[in-house]
Amino acid sequence: MPESVIEWEVSEQNLTQELTSKDRRWHISKKQTGRKEPEFFMSNYDLLLTPHGSGSDYFQCFQTFIADCDRFVELAEKIKAEAERHLVQLEQAAKAVTDEN
Repeated sequence: MPESVIEWEVSEQNLTQELTSKDRRWHISKKQTGRKEPEFFMSNYDLLLTPHGSGSDYFQCFQTFIADCDRFVELAEKIKAEAERHLVQLEQAAKAVTDEN
């Protein structure tokens, strides 16, 4: 019986990584295929529910929608400031590593 040879082909490697903050609000997905540059997607779960309105008539729906927009803008500004503070920390950490080398 002839000896069979198994020839393997190496497929492209697909990597996926999920990062979640301890408070479960911040989520980052990292995907990379083969030698391509990684792709990151970040979201904050506090901002997933967009403004909405409700009520017993159209008038109340618009009133509550507008009020909810104001609350959403305030929340978005708060979360944006949090992200900006974290970005400063990341920049400082990267500079410290660069300065050590």
